[in-house]
Amino acid sequence: MTDTSLDPEALAAELEKLRPLAEMGRMAATVAHEIRNPLTGISANAELLRETLRDPGDVESVDMILAEVTRLGHLVSDLLYYSRERQSERKPVDLAWLARSACDLSQPLAVKQGVAVSWEGSGCASGDLDLARQALLNVVRNAIQACPRGGQVTLRVEDGRIEVADTGCGVPEALRASLFEPFVTGRTRGLGLGATVAKRCQERQGGTLALVSTSPAGSVFRLAWG
Repeated sequence: MTDTSLDPEALAAELEKLRPLAEMGRMAATVAHEIRNPLTGISANAELLRETLRDPGDVESVDMILAEVTRLGHLVSDLLYYSRERQSERKPVDLAWLARSACDLSQPLAVKQGVAVSWEGSGCASGDLDLARQALLNVVRNAIQACPRGGQVTLRVEDGRIEVADTGCGVPEALRASLFEPFVTGRTRGLGLGATVAKRCQERQGGTLALVSTSPAGSVFRLAWG
């Protein structure tokens, strides 16, 4: 962007250029919010329907519906966290509890992918629990999706940080420099917001997210709190 600090007209022009981006962000948040409630209803009714079915083919069809609803739910959450800018509320956070919660919430995806998820260690930090949980969930989900069947994702907890290690194939070199930028993904589906939202959630509470190491044997991401 050109330096417009001494030119009011140029500054006004730059702000006008940014206005559509701000409006798009508000629109994305509104649309995501409106989608969330119907998704919840679809999921609840599909679960009830599944309980009445006996034919394996019908059960499989409903399971596909539930899987797609879950995927869309994750996309909606990413859009909401990406677009909203509430003030963070930093308080003491039990990182062991946070790791256990992330493992429990990620279990359905892990089972579907055939990946084992576990956590170890203990520690505390000062952070925003809601933002920290969303950041960790996104990193864990990405780690699960990076693993082949039979893979392993391990959350290692220490004071002030959690490391997420996976046994996937590593981050492609072509994606490493832009890994945390929006709409960057090595998968054929999804918006590519997971890592971006995780990093933004960390930064909004004074924390960091970094790729510590990656190789064909797996990757390690570190979430840290100051």
